[in-house]
Amino acid sequence: MRPRRVFLHLALVLLFAAFVPLRPAAASADPSAFMVGIGNRVLDIINDKRTSDAQHREQFLQLADQSFDVPKIAQFVLGRYWRSASDDEKARFIQAFKTYMVQVYWSRFNSYAGETFQVTNTKDEGNGTILVTTEILRTESGKPSVKVSWSLVAIGQSFKIRDASLEGVSQALTYREEFASIIEHNGGKVAPLIDQLNDRAKG
Repeated sequence: MRPRRVFLHLALVLLFAAFVPLRPAAASADPSAFMVGIGNRVLDIINDKRTSDAQHREQFLQLADQSFDVPKIAQFVLGRYWRSASDDEKARFIQAFKTYMVQVYWSRFNSYAGETFQVTNTKDEGNGTILVTTEILRTESGKPSVKVSWSLVAIGQSFKIRDASLEGVSQALTYREEFASIIEHNGGKVAPLIDQLNDRAKG
């Protein structure tokens, strides 16, 4: 994996760990409150020393479904190849992509070092998308803060995350570029990408 993508993966690990809820956030028409609620929930998880690693991992697997719009993200990152994929390939890709994402985050979950965050701005982007800008405050001396923008969509009276942009770089677009390259190198077939994601998820 190229250095730029490695950096993005490492950085998003902390961000994901700092924003994913233990259970769906309470319904709220305020996207800022939604993000703050998620942050507070995950701090409770991290500080719960009574929960085993196995239980933490199981919770972590469930959290992706609760806070991220995984099917829509998966469709976007597969790009034009989504149309040519069979229904079976689409279902298998969604599962493989989710498992891979969570495994990447989980592998560094315990390295969370107590970073905190604050919401700095919200903006209605139109088409049902709300951009919530946050700032990750580093606890280590000399470490600069990290700005992250979250793309939310309203689901009923709550929200789900469609993308996260780190210092202006979209994570969804990063995956899309990487996956397109893999598919192109395999004759336009989606199945080899699914196999690669499953292999990566095994660690």
